[in-house]
Amino acid sequence: MSWLMKALSTSVGRKFVMAITGLLLCGFLVAHLAGNLLLYVGAQEYNDYAHALHKQAGLLVVAEIGLFALFIAHIVIALQVSAENRLARKVGYAMKQSKQEGRRAEEMWRPDSWMLFTGIGVLGFLVLHLIDFKFGTELKIRDQALYFDGAVEKTPYDKAAALLSTPLTIIGYGFGCLFLAVHLAHGFSSAFQTLGLNHPKYTPTIKRIGLLFAFAIGVGFASFALIWKPSHTSGQAANPLPRISSANTTDRPVSAVPTPPPGTLEGVDDPRVVPANFEQRIERQMKKAQLLPQPSTTPQK
Repeated sequence: MSWLMKALSTSVGRKFVMAITGLLLCGFLVAHLAGNLLLYVGAQEYNDYAHALHKQAGLLVVAEIGLFALFIAHIVIALQVSAENRLARKVGYAMKQSKQEGRRAEEMWRPDSWMLFTGIGVLGFLVLHLIDFKFGTELKIRDQALYFDGAVEKTPYDKAAALLSTPLTIIGYGFGCLFLAVHLAHGFSSAFQTLGLNHPKYTPTIKRIGLLFAFAIGVGFASFALIWKPSHTSGQAANPLPRISSANTTDRPVSAVPTPPPGTLEGVDDPRVVPANFEQRIERQMKKAQLLPQPSTTPQK
């Protein structure tokens, strides 16, 4: 860990660590978006995905601690670097000389000038997301009807359907994903430049990839609150059975069910019921058997 402490003690080292943590968080965004896209596939698939994650309790805790460390490191270092840049500049400037002769770029329109502002917006988006989907039942900030049907906890799919339809979530996700896309648009390519992976031949391609990546991530996460419609409403079956109209049943003539005769059960002889003339019937059968000729027992030659 000594190399990390040495890196964090210098301005260049802090920017290097911030670039590494930023790219690792980009990888997490890809994996998280891929899993959430199962919402478009169906309730069963998304529920299976969520249950499979929660079954790996030990690995999930390790992953969450690692992600928390990445977020904290990236945020703290970003604030330090931003403060260092302001101190080094001391006096802000409204215009900056462009690299192209005869052109000037306004300070407020430079992509890197938006990184701190959009980063704060992304942090607020992250807090809202954690309140909704991670700590909603513990903190009880949101309406608990979003998480429970009476005393029964909703499935992950039904929770998502309920939460992503609330005005707070729709507005929060809309602005949060906009901040995230703008932050990634510059941060992705800037991370490669900080790591020294820039070249006149490849840098334009990296910047285009960064713009496409930012657009895909921003639109992908925003679509869940703005575009996605659940296949069924919360608390109903995914494929409800058709209901039979009572009007159709009353129009049909109803035939009376015949009553079984005494001594039988639904038309079948009931062995538990003994007829009144049972002994007389047995006696008559015995007399008939005596009148019949008996077979000869003498062997034939």
